[in-house]
Amino acid sequence: MAMNVEYTIELDHRVWIPVPLVFPWNGYADAATWAHDLSTSLMSGIDAPEEVRAALEQAAVAMADVDSPLPGALERFWHLPVEGGPERLVHLYVTETEARTAEELAELARAGVGGFVQTVTVLEGTAFDVALRAVVLTDLPDRRIAVLRTLGIRGGHVFVVELIEEQTAVLEELEPAVEALFRSIRVRVEGDERPRATAQGAWS
Repeated sequence: MAMNVEYTIELDHRVWIPVPLVFPWNGYADAATWAHDLSTSLMSGIDAPEEVRAALEQAAVAMADVDSPLPGALERFWHLPVEGGPERLVHLYVTETEARTAEELAELARAGVGGFVQTVTVLEGTAFDVALRAVVLTDLPDRRIAVLRTLGIRGGHVFVVELIEEQTAVLEELEPAVEALFRSIRVRVEGDERPRATAQGAWS
């Protein structure tokens, strides 16, 4: 029987900004108009030069132009904390899986990026039947990257929040924020409809 999986995210807007994956989106024809309104809204009530708003607008356009690291991303979020900190993108993927245990979930931590798993930590108290946090190291021809993934299984699907980073110190700094984002996911499972949350098999 097919499972219908729906989810919501309780986004902390002091830390994360949703970034559209495609345009048109929510009434915005392109990234430029979205970025202009976003930067204007974020700077509202702040006494700062116009150059600051313009720089924020340019950064928003750049974030919207980034391609997803893997096919099938459902959402992406810009880490732009009010109190300052590294600005990075994370992506959310959801796809079907036959994995059921922490050991099987750990095998998925490398999917799509290869490399080797450096650390794995089981996460308790999430919306998932099984969840963990993993750091995967992958060697590219010119550099090594670290991939932070929080993964959870529910209703025959695996949810993955992913951050790709070259600087280990930045990854360590953002790990709590990424985990908090993952923990804010709420999942509802029904029994007999086609899943809403589907991707393109990036995790198979």
